[in-house]
Amino acid sequence: MEWMAVAAVAVITAFLAVMLRRSHPEQAMAVTLIAGILMVAAALGVLAPLLGDIRKMLEASGLAGEYIQILFKALGICVITQLASDACRDAGEQGLASKTEFAGKLTLLALALPLFQQIGSIALSLIEKG
Repeated sequence: MEWMAVAAVAVITAFLAVMLRRSHPEQAMAVTLIAGILMVAAALGVLAPLLGDIRKMLEASGLAGEYIQILFKALGICVITQLASDACRDAGEQGLASKTEFAGKLTLLALALPLFQQIGSIALSLIEKG
């Protein structure tokens, strides 16, 4: 599905959700969730070839494989966290959305901790040599 089709699905879904929300709010939420899943699936179809190209560029840059793996995990965490918090906001659960974002940030911090430790050890070795 190309981007125009995704945009059309978004506009049509928004219209249907507004119309359904008056009389059947639970159906409006179901329609938006289903459309959101379809749109994400379409975006992932476009993303798959791009990830291969990005991986090739990162490998050519000489970065260690563990850094590339951390980068892709961080990207996945960000996307999933954003989708989940948006779904919570659509359902009217702002507090739950905020907690979802907080959990995603903590997960990113835990993922990046080994990088911070390595940077710290490099800084210490430079200070000791200097």
